[in-house]
Amino acid sequence: MRNNELTVGPLYSKIASCTSKYVILQGGKWSGKTVNTLCRLGVLASLSKVIITVVGSTIPNIKKGALRDFKNFVAPKNGIKECIRSFNESERTYYYKNGSIIEFTSYANALEATSGKRDYAYFNEVNGIDYNIFYNVSISTSKQIFMDYNPTAKFFVHYKFIDSKPGDQFYGKYTRYISDHRHNPFLTADKHDEIESISDPETHRVYARGLTGKVEGLIYTFTKVDTVPAGLPFGFGIDFGYNSDKSAIVKVWYNNRDRYYKELLYMTENEILDYIIKNKLNITPAGYMAKILKDNGCTSSTLVWGDHDKSYSVSLRRNGIPYRMARKGPNTLSAGISKVKECNNYYIDSPTLENVELPSYEWETAVDLLTGNEISTNQPKEGTPDHLLACIRYFNFSYALRFGNHPTDEKDVENEE
Repeated sequence: MRNNELTVGPLYSKIASCTSKYVILQGGKWSGKTVNTLCRLGVLASLSKVIITVVGSTIPNIKKGALRDFKNFVAPKNGIKECIRSFNESERTYYYKNGSIIEFTSYANALEATSGKRDYAYFNEVNGIDYNIFYNVSISTSKQIFMDYNPTAKFFVHYKFIDSKPGDQFYGKYTRYISDHRHNPFLTADKHDEIESISDPETHRVYARGLTGKVEGLIYTFTKVDTVPAGLPFGFGIDFGYNSDKSAIVKVWYNNRDRYYKELLYMTENEILDYIIKNKLNITPAGYMAKILKDNGCTSSTLVWGDHDKSYSVSLRRNGIPYRMARKGPNTLSAGISKVKECNNYYIDSPTLENVELPSYEWETAVDLLTGNEISTNQPKEGTPDHLLACIRYFNFSYALRFGNHPTDEKDVENEE
């Protein structure tokens, strides 16, 4: 076999022959799903003029992952290199002689992902990508969408595609292939043995067999429901975001230990401003939030707790919202989490809560110097999205501080000054 020959594994023929709009590539370590997909994209670009977008969670990840693999295993190969006119390093884009383009990129938010149209899209390590970004890229893709991931835990691909039912948006529109290291004929025997000898059963299930695992250390377990019991009192939690952070609003119905949550807002301040301009609304971002709250039943006596921001607090109150800043300080994060965990937690119509925040909100871990064992620090991992969860935490923690954990006299709650 010549070194410059395009080499593909058995997964390639599956990808190439698949006619489904959505192609799901679930696989373990070293299963070849990324390289085989990139080979297919490289061939598609050489056959006819197309635009292809390869999406990663961040620019550094796309550079170290899919782009590096394309440079090493696809672009230099016979049948591909003759078709490439140039590569722009700063744009991370290959230009083909026939007019095809393959671009490697990442999107900071859902609004940014609305720009551009393409024939094919490939989401590399899609479990690290926000569903709203995925959706906005997908609706601007005309032919086919590929996505790959290591199945460490369920996320939106499972909820939206694999677990979908008749009548759901993506039901019957996808094909899923499960692969593992045994499907990669180019691995050395040592590498096969290394993966196969993984001793932990759950880790072996994910990385050696490509089967969906369960994340250890998730902080919350909420239950999805179709309806909220009629007549329950309710309040709201708010978290303020600015440039890249999301502002969030959650409606909270409460009944003793039971809590029902529904997300009402999940947008950056710039996204809110763009929405206001697009819809020609003569209001400020705070006014838009107030409108959402009032449209969902908020009155002058409703419980509304949230983030600390004096400007937003004043603006919301001027708009008729009885906003109160939640208590913050040392240990209030862990204390707030504890108050949420004391409740029976349910949610309804909350795709971002379900697909983005709950599956990624995990305890941080550290290594015990005495035992060498990995232990939980009882603090959430830094950098994981928790804007909706912050709303929930603000409400439940503030509620418990003011009324006790589970007051039974709702009249006192409703008449609170």
